Amino acid sequence: MLRTLAELRGNPRICVLTEPLWAIPFSLYSPFVSLYMAALLLSDTQIGIVASVSLFSQALGALLGGVLSDKLGRKLTTVLFDLISWTVPCLLWAFSQNFWWFVVAAGLNGLLQITNISWNCLLVEDAEGGALVRVFSLIHLAGQMSVVFAPFAALLVDGLTIVPAMRILYLFSFFSMTAKFVVLYRFCDETKTGRVRKRETAGMSIFAILFGYGKIFTRVFSSSSMVLALVISACFTMIGIAGNFFGLYVTNELSLPEGYLAYFPILRAVVITFFLFVVQPRVSRLGFRRPMLAGVLCYVAGHAALIFVNKESFAASLATALAFVFLEACAFSLVMPRKDAIVALFVQPGERARIVSVMMFVTLAISIPFGYLVGWLSDMDRRLPFLLNLVIFAVSFVIIAASGRLQGEHAQGEHV
Repeated sequence: MLRTLAELRGNPRICVLTEPLWAIPFSLYSPFVSLYMAALLLSDTQIGIVASVSLFSQALGALLGGVLSDKLGRKLTTVLFDLISWTVPCLLWAFSQNFWWFVVAAGLNGLLQITNISWNCLLVEDAEGGALVRVFSLIHLAGQMSVVFAPFAALLVDGLTIVPAMRILYLFSFFSMTAKFVVLYRFCDETKTGRVRKRETAGMSIFAILFGYGKIFTRVFSSSSMVLALVISACFTMIGIAGNFFGLYVTNELSLPEGYLAYFPILRAVVITFFLFVVQPRVSRLGFRRPMLAGVLCYVAGHAALIFVNKESFAASLATALAFVFLEACAFSLVMPRKDAIVALFVQPGERARIVSVMMFVTLAISIPFGYLVGWLSDMDRRLPFLLNLVIFAVSFVIIAASGRLQGEHAQGEHV
């Protein structure tokens, strides 16, 4: 991992090194988002609706992401939509008064999928294919290392209560994230593929480029490798929605203090860091399938603990929450870098932006109803979102186990 970081050059190096400017503020406020919305009198169902609005906007952004990345270039698209999807929403969140502020912010923030596509292209298009898993692992590691600042968020919440503390954290996010976007734009170069696509689309309107997406949909759904990557991505996108309600679950159902939410990410980061440096190098020779299956089983065990373990005492409640965080971190380390790498490996380089765009659009479109569904279930019983996840885990386990294409990293050659 350290050798990979030292050897990185160009855009991949800048993308990795600037990631903490986004990851640190995000890790500070993200554990408390649902509590912040609840403190401003949003119901669980309304929180779920906000999640669905975000997913709808993300689906729209995913559809436009490839078009804009080709038309404007990876570099310009990234800075423009980073500012729209993060800088502006941070200000809206900082001054939010009711449900509608969160709806507008979610609609803008969902456009992050545009910049996710363009930024992903900046990261991987000039990188060596054999190092992709390690590069994505470095990105995840940058996010996890940022949680060393989590105690500051806990101190703010304990000292000021949730609403004023979150307003301060969102304002800090506004400045830190904006700095990242400016630095990335200043020091990154347009990729080789990006320059080619800009020339090819120079005389075309955005609508004309979108019209050409019909053949991209056909190409995606005619490739068993890309369909597999799409289905796996959809499963884990739906699974992540329940995470919006973890804070409400442990503070209301397990009766843990709000400030504790800032410390759970520290445990998670320690586990993920251990996996990235110690476990990952040892399991990389196993390919994709077996580590991902082990990760899904860890997810199942963590969710089962959260739902079914006796939580009648404070010690039992805390142990349950810690077990969930520990097992979820193990699962994340085994599954997510491989999920990201699968998408990168199975996509044809010359059409990366448009193919990733279509795959993300389909993934997010499938997930849109789950935001409302999970919020509605949580209003009835806060265990139900996690029970729904167990069903999705079962489906994803069967899909991964049945796939022969995930046996090894040699699958990167199976594009069509």
